[in-house]
Amino acid sequence: MDRQDDTRTRLRALRTVEATHEGGSAAAAALLLHVSTSTVSRTIQQAEQALQVGLFERGTRGMVCTTPGLAVVRGCVAVRAELMLSVTDGVSSAQRQVESLFRVLTVPMLRCFVACAELANETLAARSLGLSQPAVSQQLRSLHRAYGRPLMQRTQRGLRLTRDGQRVLGPLKRVLSILRVLEEQMSAYRGEASGRLHLGVLPMASTSLAPQALAGLLQRMPKVVVTVSDGTYEAMARQLKTGDLDMILGPLRGELVAPELEERELFQESLIAVVRPGHALASARRRLALRQLRSLAWIAPLENTPAHAAFERAFRAAGVPLPEASFHANSPSLVRALLMKSDHIALMSPLQVQEDLESGALVRVPVTLHEVDRRIGITVRRAFAWPPACVYLWNELSALSVSGSLSTGTSRWS
Repeated sequence: MDRQDDTRTRLRALRTVEATHEGGSAAAAALLLHVSTSTVSRTIQQAEQALQVGLFERGTRGMVCTTPGLAVVRGCVAVRAELMLSVTDGVSSAQRQVESLFRVLTVPMLRCFVACAELANETLAARSLGLSQPAVSQQLRSLHRAYGRPLMQRTQRGLRLTRDGQRVLGPLKRVLSILRVLEEQMSAYRGEASGRLHLGVLPMASTSLAPQALAGLLQRMPKVVVTVSDGTYEAMARQLKTGDLDMILGPLRGELVAPELEERELFQESLIAVVRPGHALASARRRLALRQLRSLAWIAPLENTPAHAAFERAFRAAGVPLPEASFHANSPSLVRALLMKSDHIALMSPLQVQEDLESGALVRVPVTLHEVDRRIGITVRRAFAWPPACVYLWNELSALSVSGSLSTGTSRWS
């Protein structure tokens, strides 16, 4: 809550705001938290001063949360859910331990633990956080005391998470993510359009969809700091679950999506067949059947991807076996480069090759394709409180899909 990194009351302040909201007064919150009324009042006043927003409206009937105050309450509920996950295994008094964690956990403690877990070295972690190595060691000891068990072990190769540490790492990383989002929400309530966005972009969205949406976002939020990651869906889904990513943009997985993630569809697109201008099919004018092209040199999408599923459906619908593809790839730039320098053929997203089609660098083959549709959208964590930058980006993406400005004539917007 407090914007000062060295605060000792950040999680405690969340719980104090929540208890005051539940009880309707500082006195009622004091009874719930087993502290004095003056302590509750002082904690709330300090939080309001640090955040520069009012969290409560005070009147003769008690204290009522403002809109920013309700955001803090929701943040506290989300933090509690993560802390419960961090203590559930083998703990009969989980609720009491979570209340204890609210009182003693601090943000520096969590940051030091996460940095040490990721770097496996206290010195490197201290350097990355701008702290001394003894300060990092002290934070780790405090965290171990808070959980009542060691979360890390020192080995000849560096730091290693214990079994308890492995269980705690994911929830505590998500707690930091929740607090970061809450901080950015408070900035928005103060009228400051700033924040951070860590976006995962799948290959299909990297050439047109993501750049156009991000350009619109940066116009509306010029102070936002955007980090874009690429890679496989599986790797980015893991990052999304731990809070390292805010959102993944690209083809959706449907019923294959992990239960802790949810998807939002933007539009549907149909893959198209493309070749280089000098290819024998480049001058074809009659519509061709897919079975006529099976013997060609195909570039196939990687297995276990929506593009490969559409590739399989297309040949199944045509009643012919899959071609023996000599090359498998998902990198748009690599596939495009190979197409331009060889007689290969590939099914690609029209958004990936839009500029190539317009410039004549690639040519669309007039072939009848069935069941090559795929859903495009975003993937986020369930119960994810969106930071302002995510809200703005979703609005930009929605506006692009509604306007059809990304369409090459082969997409069907939902």
